[in-house]
Amino acid sequence: MINDTAIGFIAAAVPLLIIGFLFLRRLPWIFAFFVALLAVGLGYLHTTGTVREIGHKVRVTLPAGVLPERKAEPAKETTAPAAPPAEAPLAIATASDPAALAPLPMALELVPLA
Repeated sequence: MINDTAIGFIAAAVPLLIIGFLFLRRLPWIFAFFVALLAVGLGYLHTTGTVREIGHKVRVTLPAGVLPERKAEPAKETTAPAAPPAEAPLAIATASDPAALAPLPMALELVPLA
């Protein structure tokens, strides 16, 4: 099975290599520089996660049967589910309690610069 990252590398690199070869086949040093720059560019795209996104879009776009599909396995639960958190009672501020209605003090004071 092939993952989205590998599909993204293939979809991005192969067409560029073919085009670069067709245009630069008579200039081997420039073609070598092109391949090096292509590797740097693909490394950047891999670092930012774009290669995986490209691969995912290619996988979604291809017709069924071209690539083997992933078989989703049911998740095995290894730990017991956590209990829901207990809800704390809400305090309602009334007019008889002025401290509860007062605005909170600011954490930082703004000091003018000289």
